[in-house]
Amino acid sequence: MRVRPFTLEDREFIVGLSARFAESRLPPWRPADMIVDGTARQLETALATRGPRSEILVAEADDGTRLGFAWVLLLADFFTGGDYCKISEIATARDGTGAGAALMNACEVWAQDRGCTLIMLNVLRDNAHARAFYEAAGYEPEYTAMTKVIGQAGD
Repeated sequence: MRVRPFTLEDREFIVGLSARFAESRLPPWRPADMIVDGTARQLETALATRGPRSEILVAEADDGTRLGFAWVLLLADFFTGGDYCKISEIATARDGTGAGAALMNACEVWAQDRGCTLIMLNVLRDNAHARAFYEAAGYEPEYTAMTKVIGQAGD
């Protein structure tokens, strides 16, 4: 297996994995189609705006089969103003291939190469599978996002 920067030929594969983000239990105010469509939209933006502060990495098997991707970027830390690294999106075509771990490692190397000392990501509260994977990789909670629905769109 290897991890490499994306090419334009990877676009359909990457955007096609948007449905993976809706496979866990979702908050009632975030229906699956909203998650899938929003993720696809953000990935299209990432693909179009890749630059020195943003990279999409693709994991592939030795035979060239694409196994997953990660979108990693540099952001300004709220507290220090310095850069930190964020794994904005990460998905694999299927579990158990080792692609997730390879992508996480590649993101950490990407961050270290840019002088980052912190790497962060977001995960839905009820995505127990992903949370366990990230915790096993050494990630721990720092923030909890709190949401309250105060009206419906169009009200």
